[in-house]
Amino acid sequence: MAIAILEIFNQNIFGVPLGKIIMFFIIILITFIFRSIFLYILDQKITILVKKTKTEFDDLVLNAIKNPLSYLILLQGFYLAILSLQLPEKIGQVDITSILHNIYLLSFSFVVLYFVFKVIDIIAVYLYKEAKNSKSTLDDQLIPLLIKSLRILVVTLGILFILDNFGYNITSLIAGLGIGGLAFALAAQNTVSNLFGSITIFSDKPFQLGDWISVGDIEGTVEDVGFRTTRVRRFDQALVTVPNSQFINTGIINYSAMKKRRINFYLGITYGTSVTKVKEVVAGIRKIIDEDKKFDHSFYMVKFTEFGAYSLNIFIYCFTKTTDWAESLAIREEFNLKIMQLLEELDVEIAFPSQTVYINEVAGRMNQNAP
Repeated sequence: MAIAILEIFNQNIFGVPLGKIIMFFIIILITFIFRSIFLYILDQKITILVKKTKTEFDDLVLNAIKNPLSYLILLQGFYLAILSLQLPEKIGQVDITSILHNIYLLSFSFVVLYFVFKVIDIIAVYLYKEAKNSKSTLDDQLIPLLIKSLRILVVTLGILFILDNFGYNITSLIAGLGIGGLAFALAAQNTVSNLFGSITIFSDKPFQLGDWISVGDIEGTVEDVGFRTTRVRRFDQALVTVPNSQFINTGIINYSAMKKRRINFYLGITYGTSVTKVKEVVAGIRKIIDEDKKFDHSFYMVKFTEFGAYSLNIFIYCFTKTTDWAESLAIREEFNLKIMQLLEELDVEIAFPSQTVYINEVAGRMNQNAP
């Protein structure tokens, strides 16, 4: 009986003993059973952590390692099962051992890359949460670019690792890329300059999305910030694409960063106004500013400064607390109306451009005596 069983196990199927084929399937079965137990334990652990912890970080970590480890268990199980077949090293000119090793190495590299991508996803969740808590809106633009850059870096390193293990000379390849990169950088100086401009924007944060800015002769609202360009919506609704290098070479005026808005003008009253009336006008305007809580009272000026060509000029310099353009215009309108009411109460007239003509009396008589 035992001899008969041994004979059955020693029978070859496609050149492989039946016993080894049975062992192959046993290892595969054990691999799936071990994988199922692992996933069950991990799922139970996740459920317990969800109940005990208030943060989602532990859940994200466990979910990140769940699928990669599951695939790694399957990969190791299948690789051990294939090794158990004890296939010949070569079949004709085909190197079976080398092919199996390369397939295993390639699969293992993909599993590692998948795990690293999961870790990057965890980092992305954390960064997005921090961006929501920060006041800057540029973070919302920077994080997607940062995550994409990390993924590109990981893929690049993974490809280099695979090529190195496949026997390629990575040193010469990197040297060649370095020379090619130098030539590319020389040919794309503007692109590199724009890249440094974007780094300046994200590091210094001279403005945020939605800010009203002016750079050069371009003025409008920031709509989008990229690695190469920034899009600014002008007030005539035209969209302007500004190279980021311009933000390095040109000063940026951020009107949205103003802490208060300035009111600055001259009030001209007629030359017939008495000294007493001028003093009352100056004092009255100061009183209007002092009594209005919409004005910043830390600094303002109301002075009778000069004798103009056709008016007595009172210099008015003050600030509104609001930085909103529409609100500041409404405050300025109310301020102007109060000044007009004050001038009416004091019976003082606002000067307008005028010219006085004096006629010489002697010259008039000579004209009358002329034939």
